[in-house]
Amino acid sequence: GFAPGIVPGISSAIQCFTDPGDKIMIQPPVYHPFAMIIRENGRETVNNPLILENGRYRMDFNHMQEAVRGCRMFILCNPHNPGGRVWSPEELRRVAEICTANGTLVVSDEIHADLTLPGRRHTVFATVSEQARMNSVTYMAPSKTFNVPGLGSSYVICQNPDLFAKYQNFVSGRELAEGHVFAYEGLISAYSGPAGEEWLAQALDYVQENIRFIDRELRRRMPKIKAIMPDASYLVFLDCRELNLSQKELVEFFVDGARLALNDGSIFGKEGEGFMRLNAGCPRSILERALNQLEEAYQNRGFRRQQAQG
Repeated sequence: GFAPGIVPGISSAIQCFTDPGDKIMIQPPVYHPFAMIIRENGRETVNNPLILENGRYRMDFNHMQEAVRGCRMFILCNPHNPGGRVWSPEELRRVAEICTANGTLVVSDEIHADLTLPGRRHTVFATVSEQARMNSVTYMAPSKTFNVPGLGSSYVICQNPDLFAKYQNFVSGRELAEGHVFAYEGLISAYSGPAGEEWLAQALDYVQENIRFIDRELRRRMPKIKAIMPDASYLVFLDCRELNLSQKELVEFFVDGARLALNDGSIFGKEGEGFMRLNAGCPRSILERALNQLEEAYQNRGFRRQQAQG
């Protein structure tokens, strides 16, 4: 079915499948509109924070089994933004088991699915088990992949006929079930034919090299800032906790010091404090300039000197 955007789509799912006051689980640090639409629809957010281990995020299933109790819905970010994880089939099956056993509907945001980087493989949540198939609603879009968010074209897939009928009735009654001609034509042309595929393969190779460049330069020039290497997408979460700055100081360091407009990690939840999110979906020359400015700010703050002493 059509959705005017993934966030409006998830908001519709919240209104359709839950009631005001219901609990909805998310996994911070996570895409910030999740918490916002839960709150603004009068629902309660339950956090199941991810664990950062050796530069890689993983799910905390022990905590999830406790946290999920009483939750009507779980919003999954797959691939995860800003953590960059492409979740494995085993991890997703575990999510399906826990949520099905608890009667918790899984809403899977898979907007970054097509941006899985070379060598990684995306798994659609609904495909990992019969439980997942019958207890989920999936949102996808060409917008991130082909840089066409202006088309306002996303889509929802649900293989449980009862859930889908309930959802379609809900969005139809609110005039949210149909798009415009550009939305449909844009989506079809992006996904059909070899041109889109060839372009995407080249774009992903370029993004992958950008990410390697960022990682290499940070290790060499600014080792107190560490790139969380993503499995998918062009968004890189930077772990800046070793700089020992408050979040306010960290933002000032990037904005005023380095003159860079990055996303403040704390918007993704308190688990994002000490982090900043960098967009690597740009020409390499822009990244080079950004890293030069960052290094200058880094040296001006004396971070390199401290390191030499320590």
